[in-house]
Amino acid sequence: MSTMSRKGFLKLLGGLVAGSAVVACHSSTPMVTVDAGPDAPAGCGTTNATVTIATNHVHAPHAMVVTKEEVAAGVDKTYDIMGAASHTHTVLVTAANFATLKGGGSVMITSSTEPTLMHNHVVTVSCA
Repeated sequence: MSTMSRKGFLKLLGGLVAGSAVVACHSSTPMVTVDAGPDAPAGCGTTNATVTIATNHVHAPHAMVVTKEEVAAGVDKTYDIMGAASHTHTVLVTAANFATLKGGGSVMITSSTEPTLMHNHVVTVSCA
């Protein structure tokens, strides 16, 4: 029977935890969602839109909030979605997109491409 010292066990455990953290930092979460709430009516008349950012960064996610007032105004708006990330992207929501949201629909918009890291994100905004 093989035995392991307490120190050896703690080293092994620490290595497993560190390894898991490295894997988690290198994987990407498919989506991070900011939910308007379970009772949100279609059209965002009383609550903000639900925003989902695909392939968002786990360790420092981007964030975007589309308010009910912005949906009601219905005019083109460019959002900066930096959030907790170390770089930014912009997302243009057009008047036509807002009309779709007012009708209780969803829109999918591709963000700007970050020039150094060369990637973008698909952002889904919904008032469904």
